Amino acid sequence: MLIYEFDGSFEGLLTALYQSSVRKEKPDQILARQGLEINWLDQSVTIETDLAAAEKVARSIRSRISEQAYEHILHVFQTELPERGYWIDRYMRLGFKFGSAVDDHLQEDIVRTVHEQSRRVARETHRMTGLIRFIRSSAGIYYAKYEPDNNITMLLAPHFADRLADQPWIIHDIRRGVAALYNTSEWILTDSVPAALASWTDCDDVFEDIWRTYHHQIAIAERINPRLQKNLMPLRYWKHLTEFAQ
Repeated sequence: MLIYEFDGSFEGLLTALYQSSVRKEKPDQILARQGLEINWLDQSVTIETDLAAAEKVARSIRSRISEQAYEHILHVFQTELPERGYWIDRYMRLGFKFGSAVDDHLQEDIVRTVHEQSRRVARETHRMTGLIRFIRSSAGIYYAKYEPDNNITMLLAPHFADRLADQPWIIHDIRRGVAALYNTSEWILTDSVPAALASWTDCDDVFEDIWRTYHHQIAIAERINPRLQKNLMPLRYWKHLTEFAQ
């Protein structure tokens, strides 16, 4: 089995796709290096990230396939599932064969898989635009922590940069130690976030009270539906929702 190892970044994966083309190889797996265990019978190739090569692949996907295909690939990457490299590689190969029509080839297992995983990430991203809860520090910085199933902070940041354009904020994925930081003009993604930030309590109690009051005032007792609520807002997200805090 031929395995390509990359550094876990999106650019690293795109570099691996580039190298498979240059080497005229079709790897059986493209796996992130972290925690990777290789069977001694497997042939492993370490791929070093090349930003220029990654950009070439990104441009090729957008121009030769479609922007939608690039979005699917980006979403599938955020699942962090071990199979993502394989799925993206095979999907991209079909894309270069069929062009923008690739997404119409639903008889292909790989196309259906990519669509399913892409939708899963898109659904969680959309859900989180309504579930992120900010607390306000005494310095006026808004902070939100959450633990998504997928690595979606970079997909959420543009939404909040638009909706909270005049406020500095931090959205912190405490499971992955990744955060988006916004300074009222631009946002950046960083993994250099102090662990202590997750237990930050420097906030105005009034801000949290607003959420609790809002939650209680809009609730209509006769229309409370716990089962539907848990479907739309799974229990695993509740611990970071201000309105449910005691």
